Amino acid sequence: MASSVMAQSLLIVGYGNDSRRDDGVAAHILVRLLERLGLGEDEIGGDDELDPEPGLKVLFLHQLAPELAELAAEYETVVFVDAHVPEAGWDPLSWQSVESAVEGGMVGHHLRPGTVIALADQLYGQKPQAYLLSVQGHDFDFGWTLSPETEALAERAVDKLLQLVAERGLMPAGR
Repeated sequence: MASSVMAQSLLIVGYGNDSRRDDGVAAHILVRLLERLGLGEDEIGGDDELDPEPGLKVLFLHQLAPELAELAAEYETVVFVDAHVPEAGWDPLSWQSVESAVEGGMVGHHLRPGTVIALADQLYGQKPQAYLLSVQGHDFDFGWTLSPETEALAERAVDKLLQLVAERGLMPAGR
């Protein structure tokens, strides 16, 4: 597997429950990212779009699952975007390297990012650079809008992703 798509390629995978307010912050971040890149919201793939594409690919999933490893193996860099609770002890906007590791899932998400990367390495012989961009959530009640605090952090997260896209030379033509 791993191939032609890999050179200067970036997979951004947002995940969470978009009907639980701040838990769905990744979906909001991905929509804003694509808007700022001059692309449409329809560029966000889902569970049914796990085929590699050259350059930049953006997905939103409710949870990480083993089949994501095959897609991750096709990319040079993978960024996972999610929400975290204040009790995690992380900065409100946290950027972390993801190490390849098989570990138990956490409440609400089937796999952790490190497990997806470990599966990509073990099953497909490819270990992309991987990062977690996590935004602190403040309100996980039912609803579609973000809390004001998480909304502000989401804007900073979009800026971080735009910087990464630009550094990789993956900006759409004319940007």
